Amino acid sequence: MTEQITDSQVLTSLLAEENLDGYTVKPWTIKQLLQVMPILDKLAEELGKKEISFESLDRLVEEHGVLVLKDLLQAALPQLPDFLAISLKKDKAEMEELDLGQAMQIGVKVLAMNVEHLKNAFNLVLGEAGTLTR
Repeated sequence: MTEQITDSQVLTSLLAEENLDGYTVKPWTIKQLLQVMPILDKLAEELGKKEISFESLDRLVEEHGVLVLKDLLQAALPQLPDFLAISLKKDKAEMEELDLGQAMQIGVKVLAMNVEHLKNAFNLVLGEAGTLTR
């Protein structure tokens, strides 16, 4: 059974925006999502080759230490400037000059916000689809 969506959830989903280190992180537009999908696909493929998943990351770091972080960086770093430039609507050259820690923090925030936003959007769609089928 689909959970009931409230007006507050809809409003929160539509107004999602956060400022982080002087950058405004917002949910992706359709155009941005289409642009970041190949980057996310490549990242998932690289992490899959190294048998790293977000679910297993804590355990892997505990078992293998910084080697896992090195593998994670090797997979994510080449795509990070493009990912941030698309997500923040900024110039790639500006994103390449960000401090690594700052870039990673913003990248994780972009992912977290958009995963949550997409989950909310799918719940809204499923809720409306349920109304249509009744």
